Amino acid sequence: MSADTAAPTAAAGTLGRVRGLAYYLGAVLGTGVIALPALSYRAAGPASLLAWAGLVLASVPIAWTFASLGRRLPDAGGVSTYVRRAFGDYWATASGWWFYLTIPFGIPASALFAGQYAAHALGAPRWAALAAAGGITAAVLGAVWVGVRTSSTLQLVLAGTILAVMVLAVAAGLTRADASRLEPFAAHGWSAVAPSAALIVWAFAGWEAMSYLGGQFRNPERDLGVVTALALALVGTLYLALAAVSVLALGDAAGGDAPLAALLGYALGPVGEALTAALAVVLTLGTLTSYATGAAELGRSLGQTGSLPGWFGWGRNALVAVTALSTAGLVVLGAGTDTTEVLVRLVTAAIVSVYVAGLAAALRLLPGRGQRAVAAAGLAAVAAIAATCGWYLAWPAALGAGAALWSARRRRGAARTG
Repeated sequence: MSADTAAPTAAAGTLGRVRGLAYYLGAVLGTGVIALPALSYRAAGPASLLAWAGLVLASVPIAWTFASLGRRLPDAGGVSTYVRRAFGDYWATASGWWFYLTIPFGIPASALFAGQYAAHALGAPRWAALAAAGGITAAVLGAVWVGVRTSSTLQLVLAGTILAVMVLAVAAGLTRADASRLEPFAAHGWSAVAPSAALIVWAFAGWEAMSYLGGQFRNPERDLGVVTALALALVGTLYLALAAVSVLALGDAAGGDAPLAALLGYALGPVGEALTAALAVVLTLGTLTSYATGAAELGRSLGQTGSLPGWFGWGRNALVAVTALSTAGLVVLGAGTDTTEVLVRLVTAAIVSVYVAGLAAALRLLPGRGQRAVAAAGLAAVAAIAATCGWYLAWPAALGAGAALWSARRRRGAARTG
């Protein structure tokens, strides 16, 4: 899930390399890691590893381009500001709609990931996982309604915990790795690799964080490149390692409801499943509270600036909409066993659309030929990823059409009053 609405913030000009790296990792790492390797394995079997490797490679020009924007044009508004500078209000409005009107669907989907771990630990059926997802979603939204906010320190602790769990799971899984589990490699055919990639784009959202964290570094010219390179190396290595170990150690069980619990069970024994379930729930509660708060703030901002109807900018109306959309997501989850994938694909289609807009803006805004070449490579990579989203791109297309109608209405209103 994109971190554009939820990344930690720091005081302007206070970040060095160590804390800057921690903030960047906090923006990229999320609770989707507890379920996305399983979803990708179900889609493509062992060949899903190609999807992970491809997205790690694609992350390099994407992250580097956003870091270049943060270094050259630091702005707290992030992607939407760059899109407005490059293409005007309509595309900025559309990118805002893609974020705000899609992120709430990711809240119940992430909650179900944790719910599946809880149900697995209890040996309970799917309805128990759905009930847990409903409880987590209600707790998150209730916390935002009463004004609970996660501090930047807590967000970094959560990201650090996720990092530690990933390292422990990889180390534990290596003790049971067996290369024979890679066969048959393309169990669902080579054509399944692309849909597998579309499912796990969620795990790679957050690279845009450097576009608005850039101004918070003491020396962005010196530090941003180093921090970006370190983040790419750490995230890429850990994601690939976790995906590979899941396949090599678990085989077909890598596509189960709680593969991370199975890996940690090798290191922690019987207590591993219960501990993983508890961690999944706690991490999800903390992370999603940040996402829900950020989504509501984004909606209010869009309403106040005219990018959404003014209703969204009044009081807590933006949070009302987030609550309604998240509730609709829960209803979708309850409609069938494959609906989690539907929500994940809708969210990733919106994320990819925002990245397309942001990287296209970079082609216009970055000054050097080399920087524009990297941005072009990133845009080509994202366009290839977008192609894997298939008909789910109809969702951001519909939102873009709505943004166009709204922008035209605003222009007509401004012309009449002018």
